[in-house]
Amino acid sequence: MIVDSCLSPHDRTPAGLKYLRELGVDVATSVKRIIATHWHNDHVKGLSQTVAECKAAKFICSQSLWSKEFIALTDLWRRQRLGISPVTELTAVLDTISKSQTILKGGAGESPLGFAIANRCLWRRGIVGNAKIDTSAELHSLSPSDAAVQQSLQTIAKLLAPEELLTHPLPSRPNQFSVVLWLRAGSIRVLLGADLEEQHNAAGGWAVIVGSVERPQEQSSLFKIPHHGSVTGECEAVWKTMLTEYPVALLTPFHSGRTELPTRQDVDRICGRTPVAFIACRFRGSSSRGRTGSVNRTIHETVRYIRPANDGFGHVRARRKLSQEAGQWSVATFGDAIPLTQLYGGQRHEHL
Repeated sequence: MIVDSCLSPHDRTPAGLKYLRELGVDVATSVKRIIATHWHNDHVKGLSQTVAECKAAKFICSQSLWSKEFIALTDLWRRQRLGISPVTELTAVLDTISKSQTILKGGAGESPLGFAIANRCLWRRGIVGNAKIDTSAELHSLSPSDAAVQQSLQTIAKLLAPEELLTHPLPSRPNQFSVVLWLRAGSIRVLLGADLEEQHNAAGGWAVIVGSVERPQEQSSLFKIPHHGSVTGECEAVWKTMLTEYPVALLTPFHSGRTELPTRQDVDRICGRTPVAFIACRFRGSSSRGRTGSVNRTIHETVRYIRPANDGFGHVRARRKLSQEAGQWSVATFGDAIPLTQLYGGQRHEHL
């Protein structure tokens, strides 16, 4: 499965596709699920190409992203030719899914489209052949809740007002429609937190997931930390009830303008919960640092855009063998990925 998408800075291809191909995987037949956790710009670049090339995969997203309100909003932005990446990616995915549904119409086969909602099984596989080890697997969505979907639809409908059309096409705070995933493969459990926020999110934050009696109750040993490690995605009960002691924790950074996530305080908090935390890359430096205003103006008058040649990019790979009932994760970093303790030059926790 592929969850969300970003582009490799080296050749501008979807990173998920590139990684699987380097492993020798036939993405056209082997990828069974593509999940869009939500439609923010840093999660969707290259997703339309991923959907087009993974022909055997079902595309899964929140139902609010396939509602008449959201499609109307997308169409409105497209007709105004506002080249916002999330809208561009969405319309291309819409076109691909529509063609797939036309091919399947009147015939047998699985629908190319599915919706994630709290406590829904998105995929399941039994033990393969006569395997001596447990090779069964299942994937569940733990969010968004019914209340979060309803609230998202109301927010999207408000964006159709003419005075709102020149703003970002998606509601952003708090992120209440993000899809949280729980994966089991054999005895291994993984919790993928996407960007779901807890603060000010009464409709469907982490506390709602923790309190659900319908979700899978086993604890996960690997955790994709939500919302770039921001305190807005923090829920102490998740660490106490849904995760094993000292799980492997993974996250990606966020840098826009003066906003950098995780902050030093976020890193201290996360590393205080687990000694095995990793981040996909360091923060990228500002391209205008050290240049005067006149130099920047000349650059922008001469070239279309500018970005660092050594654009930060890396990935963290976590592996475990199904044959190891209580085995440890083997974690490796590539490119600019580093242990989280190194992001700000080391932390104060002695056990690290």
